[in-house]
Amino acid sequence: MNKFVTVTGVIVVSSSLLLAGCNPGDIDSFAAKQTQNQVKPGAQIKLDGAVNIRDLGGYKAANGKTIKPHKLIRAAELTNLSKDDIKKLTATYKLATIVDFRTDSEVKAKPDPTIKHVDYIHDSIMKDNGASTSMADLMKSLATMDNPEDFLIAANKSFVTDPQSIAGYKLFFQELLDNKNGAVLWHCTAGKDRTGFGTALVLSALGVKQDTIMKDFLLSNKYRAAENKQTLDALAKQTDNKKVLDGMKAILEVRPAYLNAAFDEIKAKYGSTDAFLKKGLGLSSKDIQKLQKMYLQ
Repeated sequence: MNKFVTVTGVIVVSSSLLLAGCNPGDIDSFAAKQTQNQVKPGAQIKLDGAVNIRDLGGYKAANGKTIKPHKLIRAAELTNLSKDDIKKLTATYKLATIVDFRTDSEVKAKPDPTIKHVDYIHDSIMKDNGASTSMADLMKSLATMDNPEDFLIAANKSFVTDPQSIAGYKLFFQELLDNKNGAVLWHCTAGKDRTGFGTALVLSALGVKQDTIMKDFLLSNKYRAAENKQTLDALAKQTDNKKVLDGMKAILEVRPAYLNAAFDEIKAKYGSTDAFLKKGLGLSSKDIQKLQKMYLQ
């Protein structure tokens, strides 16, 4: 039904343009623009070599406005992008800047591709402790954890309290403010924790409601479902330890308790997200107004 209404609407407007003396080329241009602007909030950008890549365009924000499409993109690691993926991001989404939240070790292991005319900013949100992420070492760690959820809860709290995390998110917002044209893309490895909290801050600054922010955060479970299942299936072939399997599931997923932990920490230390943006990250009221002017329509 929605598809019928959309197509019908284009036909009606096209007829009006013809009556006004416009040629078919004008109609094609108008239709293409209309299609480009019809962004489904939270939809994944389908790529060959990456998952959990999303345009934030279309989310309802401050003063009844919506986020502009092709301006703000949250993502996971980009190391396996194909040539077609890069073309899609640069030609369709006008990618201008990549902000990489990963540690030095992560970047060294899986570097982002160099993309012509796209600025790359390495902005590590967490300290590089050199911890191994091999399956064997993860199994040992998970077997000793009382509750692996606590690890992600503590990590999300640290985004609010750790000086390196705060400095990282400050730099991130500066890049958003300095953007002149095109889209800013930010990512970590899975695109769910460091990227998830960074995205929550952006949406908060733009006036998006808390329930929408949480829904966007939880979409990582949908878009990473196949990869998560593959990891869990591989782990199940190595162990039948339920504690380890449940622990890995907790690590791979995003859960409301994770993001809520960060916002609870913000409330306890700053009183509100707006106060954290201003006192914690150093954004002024003019900065927030500028962000809304830049990224809302």
